[in-house]
Amino acid sequence: MKAINYFMKNNPFVSKTFTTIWSTYFNASKPGLSFKFLKDVTFVKSGMLPLYYNVGKNITNGMSYVVNPIEKDFKGKTFLMHDVPSYFNLETPNTSALKTCKVAQYKGFLAELDAFKSYDAFAKKQFKSNTRYKFRRNQERLEGCFNISYSIYNESIEKEAYQVIMDGFKALLTKRFNELQKDNDILDTWGYYYDLIFKMLQEKRALLIVISNDDKPIGVSLSFLSDTTMFYAITSFDTDYYRFNLGHTTIIKLFNWCFDNGYTIYDFSKGEYEYKNRWTNKEYTYENHIVYDSKSIIASVTAKFIKSKYALKQYLRDKNVNEKYVKLKFLLKGKKAETVARRKYIIEKLEAKEDTSTMQLIDLKHANFAFLKPIVYDELYKQPEAISGLCIYETKSLNKMCYYVVGQEVNYRILLD
Repeated sequence: MKAINYFMKNNPFVSKTFTTIWSTYFNASKPGLSFKFLKDVTFVKSGMLPLYYNVGKNITNGMSYVVNPIEKDFKGKTFLMHDVPSYFNLETPNTSALKTCKVAQYKGFLAELDAFKSYDAFAKKQFKSNTRYKFRRNQERLEGCFNISYSIYNESIEKEAYQVIMDGFKALLTKRFNELQKDNDILDTWGYYYDLIFKMLQEKRALLIVISNDDKPIGVSLSFLSDTTMFYAITSFDTDYYRFNLGHTTIIKLFNWCFDNGYTIYDFSKGEYEYKNRWTNKEYTYENHIVYDSKSIIASVTAKFIKSKYALKQYLRDKNVNEKYVKLKFLLKGKKAETVARRKYIIEKLEAKEDTSTMQLIDLKHANFAFLKPIVYDELYKQPEAISGLCIYETKSLNKMCYYVVGQEVNYRILLD
């Protein structure tokens, strides 16, 4: 990848708010340790070794730091900075005493936007016309079928409104990871994210975009902000709407926000997924930087040990051992999938309207009919019309439950296997 001429300004992950809240939850409220030779970053001492790791550890989306070569308070010590994006182009120390070694970790992805005047210009360069058409069609069908609203929050928000959004966000994440049967550290530390996001919004260091249907969140995405970079952090969507590709619609909204507000980099962060390959035009590497006193035997040995440790972790990650690990954690914690399993079904198109007088009209919003939502929504995508005009009836056919769906355009029966 061609190097980006980039310098991080106002990194949200070294801000006082971020470091204070992180320390409250993960360092017994103790303030991070500062060192004169490294500006911006604060540290936590790790056990008995002369090892110090950055506040935030590995749950930031991009660490940065500035070296002051005049100061000497690194003597006898080793410092570990997690997740430093290679495109930050930091000046890493490499003197006779102070050395740096880097360990490649995750692959990262970003979109450089400064060469384009608008989202439309970017999309025309990035995608073929039929792909751009599909994005528009997905959004039009979503809005035509449901009572959809979009909200973007990038400043102080009323606590009550925030509570509704975060409750919805948590519910979406819980549903998704139950379906995947994977453990999730975000849900395990939800209190931390709840407090952090609220404060970061007040400082305009975070952004939430919410897609709602009838005022109920069906998609929520969190990003963090520096002066000119948006860091895509956590996102989740209701899988019942999978046909409508809420993810692409969300990204389009966020790209437009970036262009409207002078943001030149949209950083999709770590992790390799198909959608990132489609939306980005640059790849980079997340690195762990190990800075140490090379004249200290203990510090040098510690640095080599840490380097080997993270090289091994990356090797195991390349072998997909981490995927098996998160699924094992899910099972060991005794968690059970709370969502209803997708049931096999047959769609039977009907020519004539049926007599519904003996059928039971149902409310699709009721929890008892959650299993029907993805089926009905899938058919809505294929033959769009407002869901508010649909009537759904429950009846029996050959001693099996079936559901009759009738609207202005549709007339079909769902037969459950």
